[in-house]
Amino acid sequence: MEEKIRNGIAKALLNEFGDEYSIYTQSIEQGLKRPCFFILHKSTRYDFLPMNRCIAYYEFDVELIVNEKLNQGINEFAQRIFNAVKTVDCSDGMVNAFDLQLENGEGKYRIKAVYCMSGKFGENSYELMEKLDINKGE
Repeated sequence: MEEKIRNGIAKALLNEFGDEYSIYTQSIEQGLKRPCFFILHKSTRYDFLPMNRCIAYYEFDVELIVNEKLNQGINEFAQRIFNAVKTVDCSDGMVNAFDLQLENGEGKYRIKAVYCMSGKFGENSYELMEKLDINKGE
């Protein structure tokens, strides 16, 4: 699922920013083309619930690397990124980010997004007991 969400984020950024920004989903050693986005999967967490259900949390960082510090217009730019990544198509349907944060540094901006979905695990290979036979006095 992490790969599907990562691809959905890349597609959403491409739709919002076009070919103006390169989009990377893996680290690269050389040939970094600025400005660019890096999409990094940070963690996955499951909260297990009764009846084989769970809630899954997928945390991603989307880093924007530019040549200079963007003081002016960063709010508008951040809003464009937030709009792009708040709901992504992960090929199994749309997934919503419920926690979005922006951190900025020297020529680098990080958007943290946590995507949440509920699910159900497959049935175990056991049968449910529908009736109980009791033998009297053997």
